[in-house]
Amino acid sequence: MRSKQFEEFHRRHRLLTRPVAVVVLAVSVGMSAVAHAAPTSCAPDAGSCPIAGVQLTYYPWTDTGYPGLGRSGLIAAPALLDAFAREYANRPHPTNTGAMTDRNPSAQDFFVWWLPNRLANIAMGTAQPPPESHLDMRTADGLGRAQWLVHLAGYYSSVWLRSNMRVFDRPVAISQTTPDAVYSQLYQQSLHQYRDAALTADADAALTFAEHTLRSNVPASTEVPGPLGGLLELGPAEVGMFGYDATWLRYLVPPSANAPVAAKPLADNFFSADPNVLLDAHFALANQPFLSRAEERYRRATSAPETAARITGIIRGAPGTEPLIATQQRFTAAGTAIYRTGVPGTVSIYRGWNQDQYDRLLTWASYAVMYNKADSLNALTAVATSDARLARQEITAALLWWGYCLTYIAAIFDPHSDTQSMDSSLPHFTTAAAR
Repeated sequence: MRSKQFEEFHRRHRLLTRPVAVVVLAVSVGMSAVAHAAPTSCAPDAGSCPIAGVQLTYYPWTDTGYPGLGRSGLIAAPALLDAFAREYANRPHPTNTGAMTDRNPSAQDFFVWWLPNRLANIAMGTAQPPPESHLDMRTADGLGRAQWLVHLAGYYSSVWLRSNMRVFDRPVAISQTTPDAVYSQLYQQSLHQYRDAALTADADAALTFAEHTLRSNVPASTEVPGPLGGLLELGPAEVGMFGYDATWLRYLVPPSANAPVAAKPLADNFFSADPNVLLDAHFALANQPFLSRAEERYRRATSAPETAARITGIIRGAPGTEPLIATQQRFTAAGTAIYRTGVPGTVSIYRGWNQDQYDRLLTWASYAVMYNKADSLNALTAVATSDARLARQEITAALLWWGYCLTYIAAIFDPHSDTQSMDSSLPHFTTAAAR
């Protein structure tokens, strides 16, 4: 019989339409539109109409009643957003089927998966930011600007998913807007610890915290006050999130009852994972560089007997600590309960999706699992090899990931976009001519 904690976890998580770590209760507050560039009639084709930046739409920020975001270190950086938009749209970029193209840049792709992945590659040392951006995530300013970008990506990912639910299945039943107090509490109780560790921890503290991220979302040395504390304690952290997201992806593809009936994955064996093997996952899409680098580091570390023994000890955990494989399996079970046949209370949440959006959904889900796997492998490797630099990279990447996730969760019930088309709700690329 499942424990009361698991029942509570399941009850709250079944409200969501995307695997997430922590569920929040959203309440109403008004927000106004934000934009920093004018639209243009020029078609967004990188060959004939170079992209200059992004026109934002409605989203929660300081001038719409969310001062807590600024107090949490986030720094609005529209020029940095524009720099990434130019990098994505005006150069060859990946499609949702793994090909490369220099045409038809998609704002949906940019916010839902390209920008979070790009920031992850920078945080994990496998890419450099746009030269003109002067982005350095080792500084408070640079990290704050990166946090703002993942905040945007998380919000617009919610808009994208909620809109697709409405188009292909049914409207999301819950319609509430999360207030600043909830965002602030989530950041204070979960994300501040990551930010502090990334910016200020010495070598020993960074390594200790990196190991902590494998098992827990709550601060390492203090109890979490307030009504969200219990939910945070149920959070999956890195390994649990891997198990949960891998299960979600598994049930997005055939023969799952959750898979679309009129759309197909780009490959028959799109994804496979053995839940009884720690961090096992194989993709039809090519690995992101951050995952390839993490896997190579981990392979080298485990090839040395002494280091392999230390990694085995971390995986096993101290006496009384849940082994990491058990954590992964526990959240695999949670994901199975929710996504095997669709979110309870609905027939399905994906069966009606068309091919274009299904391809985008699978890409998003695949890269989410890659992110979780890379963070987990990097934490294991850093601790076992006493690599404080890698530990800080892992902590920074984890901060960005959870910032994306928490904003996504807090925004998923926001009804603002329900009366608008997806094109009207999501940002648009702008051109130099429009500037």
